[in-house]
Amino acid sequence: MKNIKRLLAFIGIFIMGISLIPAYYAKADEQVSVSISSASGTVGSEVTVTVTISADKDIDGATINVSYDKSIIRPVDKANSGVVMFSALEMTSDSTVSISQKFEIIAAGTTTLSVTGDAKISVNGEPATVSSSSSGKVTAKAPASYSSDNTLKSLQISPGTLSPAFSPDRTTYNATVDADVTELVVSAAANDSAAKISISGRRMDPGSNTTTITVTAEDGSVKKYIIYTTRLEDGQEATTEAESKTEAVTEDASQAVNNDGTVTIDGRKYSVVKDYSGITIPDGYQEIDYNYNGQKINAVKGIKTGLILMYLESEDGKGGFYIYDETAKTFSPYNTVAEPEITYVVLPITNSLDKPAGYALTRFTMNGKEVQVLMDADRQYCLFYGVSSLGEKGWFRYRVSDGSIQAYSVVKSDTANADVKADNGKTSGNSRFWLMIVLILGLIIAVFIVITIVLCAKLAKVKKVFNMASKDGVDLDEYTEKVIDGYAEDEDDSYEELDTSSDKISYGDDKSGKSDVEELKLFDVEDDK
Repeated sequence: MKNIKRLLAFIGIFIMGISLIPAYYAKADEQVSVSISSASGTVGSEVTVTVTISADKDIDGATINVSYDKSIIRPVDKANSGVVMFSALEMTSDSTVSISQKFEIIAAGTTTLSVTGDAKISVNGEPATVSSSSSGKVTAKAPASYSSDNTLKSLQISPGTLSPAFSPDRTTYNATVDADVTELVVSAAANDSAAKISISGRRMDPGSNTTTITVTAEDGSVKKYIIYTTRLEDGQEATTEAESKTEAVTEDASQAVNNDGTVTIDGRKYSVVKDYSGITIPDGYQEIDYNYNGQKINAVKGIKTGLILMYLESEDGKGGFYIYDETAKTFSPYNTVAEPEITYVVLPITNSLDKPAGYALTRFTMNGKEVQVLMDADRQYCLFYGVSSLGEKGWFRYRVSDGSIQAYSVVKSDTANADVKADNGKTSGNSRFWLMIVLILGLIIAVFIVITIVLCAKLAKVKKVFNMASKDGVDLDEYTEKVIDGYAEDEDDSYEELDTSSDKISYGDDKSGKSDVEELKLFDVEDDK
């Protein structure tokens, strides 16, 4: 009986301990606030940016990642990846910590510095989370020699036409599109090749829409061209035939190889450059000898991507690298987008590719260049086909809001419908933490079950011995533990061989005035009935 009470007490203590575990681990993390300073300077100079971390208790250490525009600034003595790490690993005795990093200004413009990813901060020996953060800015001014030309030399839309006709000095236009148009295709070219173009607001909703084309000159000065587009309601018609004409986005560019060895792409003639002296070869590529249309020329080949690049030069002297498709014998612009440590080459979307359902083929500006993508209905994500600097080729998902990239795979179902699946490759820290807790608890419960089974088996054996002894009037107080074990295993209830000569164990005196046999009879189950 006492053993049963002990077992019940053990179970009660174990349950109480289990109930305390979630309360312990659910304790809220310490909270900190992060602020990033601002700075300004001219191209070629260095500026210092400071990250300040504040908490209510002493900060033990901190590691914070900060994003920035790597085309405008780059960290001194660190890789220019677009994300830089601010670290304070030494123990401090202060609730405020400041970490500084020097940047070199490499181009004119303005970049925002913001906290990105998971910050690792320890406060008073406990993990801390960022409750609030403020961004900083670096304003980069250009030298006087930089061009201030921020005008467009051409601007076109599809479908529809601009009203009035385009003029580089005019910055506002009107247009009308039919009710079934959901995307406005904008083609814009800067007057100065050093200027950069970005386009926003191409999604067309019923009613009024605003599309903004931003031109940033080499010296950082900005000019915006705005198109006010009206999307008609169902049943309405455009006022002119030109405005209602729809130009589909084609998947394969129109190009041809001319007799003189030049190639025409989208109406422009290019010559294939054979000598790469003075031309910078992209990272991850090496120069090779290549047989192009029976002629031996110089080309470059990706070490991991395997892509063949050739340098094409237009009639006005402007050139760039193009991807050469050895199977289709066609060229496509060499466009890249980058994340920290990985660069992606955007490839053309052809008819032979398996495309996911629910996306529309359109053009989208990535890294300052217009490329073909599949856009979702909410315009939050788009898919592009490409190859990474690691050699992975396929579909990639681009998040419009922050430019993050994930690998995607298109899986065909039994009904031939396409299903797009994200490959995050990441498990959150919280999920791993609670998975570990569940595994530990499972192990404890398993051990507890084994102990319970063993104890129950021993209790059953003891009870059987006492029951059998009480029925036959045998006094077990003088028997040895070894003999009692043999007694429990005696199937024919024979007790003639019991030996009391050694290893005596007293089971009888509990100071109650009753022997164990007499006391056990009070709780005995009538096994012989």
